[in-house]
Amino acid sequence: MAMSGNLPPRPSGPACRAERAHAVVAEPRLGAGPEAVAVDPAGRRAYVACSRDNAVVAVDLDRRVPVWRADVGREPIPVVLDLPSRRLFTADARSDTVTVLDADTAARVAQIPVGKDAYPAGLGHDPERRRIFCGNTAAGTITAIDADRLAVIGTIPAELGAGSIAVDGRRGRGYCANFMSASLTVFDTESLRPLERIAVGEGPCKVVVNPVADQLYVAGSLHGTVQRLSLATGRPLDEVRVERAPVGMCVAPDGSRFYVCNRGAGTVSVIDAVGGTETHRITVGNGPGDCQIDAASGRLLVSNAGSGTLTMVDRPWLPGAERPPTHAAVGRKLPEFALPDARTGEVRTTREWAEKRYLINFFASW
Repeated sequence: MAMSGNLPPRPSGPACRAERAHAVVAEPRLGAGPEAVAVDPAGRRAYVACSRDNAVVAVDLDRRVPVWRADVGREPIPVVLDLPSRRLFTADARSDTVTVLDADTAARVAQIPVGKDAYPAGLGHDPERRRIFCGNTAAGTITAIDADRLAVIGTIPAELGAGSIAVDGRRGRGYCANFMSASLTVFDTESLRPLERIAVGEGPCKVVVNPVADQLYVAGSLHGTVQRLSLATGRPLDEVRVERAPVGMCVAPDGSRFYVCNRGAGTVSVIDAVGGTETHRITVGNGPGDCQIDAASGRLLVSNAGSGTLTMVDRPWLPGAERPPTHAAVGRKLPEFALPDARTGEVRTTREWAEKRYLINFFASW
């Protein structure tokens, strides 16, 4: 029976176009230097380590507001949520500790030393084997912690710059990014034995596992690339170019794509995990440090170290509206400013270089 006359009109107009694009739905302010994010989709909470506030902030994912703040050690960079125990773990870089919090009450449960002058800057989690792994950047080691007893159970040798750690739970293998050694340390998460060294590009800053695609991703912050490796063989597959200083990543629950935080550009690159191509970019806050997906809503949560905010993006798998081809500052008059000469101390002004070409270098300590 023909029913073409009764079909509803096809959606069109601005509202329809908006539904085919990602959208920033909220950007709550958290504090100074938010870095890593952990998500509890069922409990409707996100937990963010604010490195410059020495605190963890819990955010209600539905009301999109902070609900509590808890003090931890100095400069917490990563945060891990262990769902079976309902505990949060932070690596406190300048306190040489791992702080443990109750995820529901914010109460401090323990503070575990990982070694003098270790500068712990990365965490890995093996929930099946009940282990937390801490990458000690200055010491070049990995501290293994029993997630239930909250006790150190071993130390694994890595290399200088040991930090971000990803775990392949199926094979019982951990991968530690050694930033200053341009390498990955592969270790057995059960026996705590180092297995092999994989050479990667300079400045590996973050590693994540895609268990669905059976791939490992390594963000190279110095050259703006992400290297894809096979988890089965450890061999490189290809290299994806992204924007400036990629430092954080996460994988979609279905494994079809992964998201890369470009700290130097204020964007997130969305990468097709099958083809290894960038499909689009999402504009977020300043200095995005890390990201996670809220599996219940599908939203992307991005911690912005430079803005002190958490960007919440709806439908992140979709491209957005077209952006202007040039930066908003192009064509605008340069504001006048004065700075002391680094060599002589004499105050120099922009007027001295009027109508001339010159380079301004802004140095970032991170």
